[in-house]
Amino acid sequence: MAEEYRKGDYVSYSCNGVCLVEDVRVDAPTGKGEPKTFYILKPVADQGSTIFVPTSSPALLAKMQRLPSRGEVDALILSTKESALPWIEDRKVRAASFQTIIKACNLRELLELVSCIYQHGQALSAKGKKLTAADEAAMRRAEGLIENELSFVLQLSGDQVGTYIREKLAL
Repeated sequence: MAEEYRKGDYVSYSCNGVCLVEDVRVDAPTGKGEPKTFYILKPVADQGSTIFVPTSSPALLAKMQRLPSRGEVDALILSTKESALPWIEDRKVRAASFQTIIKACNLRELLELVSCIYQHGQALSAKGKKLTAADEAAMRRAEGLIENELSFVLQLSGDQVGTYIREKLAL
């Protein structure tokens, strides 16, 4: 059975980031059919949006996750030190892999992705080279998703999250 959330809970919902569970409502569909229960989510970063998640949809419910605690965030950050993604030399395969990770919006994978791109960028910089524009764009997108969730959990501004992570990793 899927985890139950209550009105007032904060959750992470896919790539929409941190959301407030504004309500849990039963609505009858127009026309025929049984009433359905929905979680009504308000993204913190976009108060103008509303997301309706039917409790009867395992696929959509799987996109809802409880926010980690500060301790869980710290442990997750430290665990990425030992679990970096390998660099993929083939540009097209690498881009597809990065997009899959970004689309999944899994915090651990996003942290590993940023670490992988950052380390490759450091190696290139030592040779007087730069990351490709596509790799930089993937890193910025992943960093934005990470900042959305961690700034809320850690009560930091978005631009402080990167510093926090680098300090935890002693970079």
